[in-house]
Amino acid sequence: MSITKLLQSLENLSELAYVGEPVSQLEHGLQAAGLAIRAGASEHMVLAALLHDVGHWCNPEALQMEGLGARDHDRLGAEYLVAIGLQPEISALVGAHVDAKRYLAVTTLEYVAKLSPASRRTLDYQGGPMSDEELAAFKASPGFRDALRLRAWDEAAKEPQADRPNLEYYRAMLARHCQQSISEAQLDHWDRFGWLHIKGWYSEDEMVSITSATYDLQTRPEVAGKWMKYFEGAGGDTRTLCRIENFLQYEPVYAELLQGNANLNLLSLLINERAALFKEKVNFKLPGGQGFSAHQDAPAFTTFGQRFHVTMMLSIDQGTTDNGCLEIARTSRLDASLEMKEDLTLSDEVIGQFKWEPIETAPGDLVLFDSYVPHRSAANLSNASRRVLYATYNKATDGDFRARYFTEKRRVFPPDVERREGAQYDAGVFNVGNPVSLE
Repeated sequence: MSITKLLQSLENLSELAYVGEPVSQLEHGLQAAGLAIRAGASEHMVLAALLHDVGHWCNPEALQMEGLGARDHDRLGAEYLVAIGLQPEISALVGAHVDAKRYLAVTTLEYVAKLSPASRRTLDYQGGPMSDEELAAFKASPGFRDALRLRAWDEAAKEPQADRPNLEYYRAMLARHCQQSISEAQLDHWDRFGWLHIKGWYSEDEMVSITSATYDLQTRPEVAGKWMKYFEGAGGDTRTLCRIENFLQYEPVYAELLQGNANLNLLSLLINERAALFKEKVNFKLPGGQGFSAHQDAPAFTTFGQRFHVTMMLSIDQGTTDNGCLEIARTSRLDASLEMKEDLTLSDEVIGQFKWEPIETAPGDLVLFDSYVPHRSAANLSNASRRVLYATYNKATDGDFRARYFTEKRRVFPPDVERREGAQYDAGVFNVGNPVSLE
């Protein structure tokens, strides 16, 4: 089933009552998902909240609970979500939300008394409170705590009027969480060229929180030992913010974006095994900001012995030729480093051999490329910023080097706030092709 058909099926629930509650089936799912978002839940939990009751309608032949929905709707819903191709983390939570109810019926004082009349009636059909053996097994299951959180949103999502995102908000999120989130044609492009442009990976609505988090990063003060702010220019009023690194632990929005299931699964698909985050940065390229010289990433990624890297670029602002969008060399896929200058940027001869293709992007687009793809960007000649997130991943079997990377970079090429007055810093592999000041 396509995402469009799934959304249409959910939209059809707007006129169907939700098993004796004062809301429709659609409204119940939307409220549960909205509560998950407000709680800062991961995307797969948000989607589980949205879809937790699909088992009530996905199988027209299911046995019914005397006007209170389908029997075994947790199992039916989980099986349905697997069948239509959503990621297993979602279906597993959907399959556990009734067990969470049965668990709480035993372990939480007055839980059953606080259930709505309809929910108390369905508890009997669902097996009633758990036995001791069932309690032990459920508590030992890997999704135990997440299932309890989902249950809490389920119980609360029964208000006749509530503020929550509409159904269309979840279209891009659902597409990201399909087991096959990109097409065969896109995979073929990746295999042939080593890079891929995915349009609309995040929706306009979703980009609101990402843009807000980026602005928060941009306006944070320089603090030694924390996020790492680097500037163009020699200091004082001539400085222009160039980039920020090492911020994952300070911005929850970026933590989900960089290490949530959807993007890790995408990177793992492209890297051919489980991916691990290596490093992250936001390049701001404010009006007048300088460009980045032509280079490959591979020569800069040799410090820790990883075999292969893939970088994910998320366009936060529109990227155009006027503001210095990413440019990629038109060539078949490479598997080796090209001739370089001493600073590890590409030689003039190599640069002249290629036709350079500007990759114009809209906010929410991804561009992914491996570490041998030659790329560059021009200066920002517009009056608006061109902010982009770059996150680089390596094969998980090569190790988790993120903490070591930033520790070593802070030692060798520290952010401005940690530099010694009058010192010159040789950036080496930590500043290939970038306009960041060395003073």
